[in-house]
Amino acid sequence: TIRRAVPRDADALAKLSGKAAGEEGAASSLEPDRIKAHAFGSNALFEAWVAQEHNNAPLVGHAIITKSYDVRRAAPNVVLCELYVEPEHRRSGLARKLMSAVARRARDLGARELAITTGVENEVAQRFFNAVGAKKRDAAVFMMSADGIEWLAAEGN
Repeated sequence: TIRRAVPRDADALAKLSGKAAGEEGAASSLEPDRIKAHAFGSNALFEAWVAQEHNNAPLVGHAIITKSYDVRRAAPNVVLCELYVEPEHRRSGLARKLMSAVARRARDLGARELAITTGVENEVAQRFFNAVGAKKRDAAVFMMSADGIEWLAAEGN
């Protein structure tokens, strides 16, 4: 079963996100209280879809997206931030079903693009995204840390 996440899924989503980060040698700050605060309601900052074998069964996978806007195309964009399936459920078509749910949501929002990011070294994920029709695009990506944000924001004072 693939369905949109609800607040009672917050603990399980946090655990899955932690496992996903751990597989890439990182840590996740996505805690249940942050999920409840940021993933639900009229001002949600992200959305999640979850996978489970049947109703009331433990979650075995998730897909997390954010929404943005492409001002040049005058259309919404969707960004897949995380896709994770428990190891024992991989190669079962579950990741593809989660991606299908994400694609339907992108279509329903009127998105002209679905951006997907993954680690440069994550060849398994890159092969999967290619297999579901995504094409690799080289781009310069700039990230500013919290310290950089504070420093730049202070210039306006």
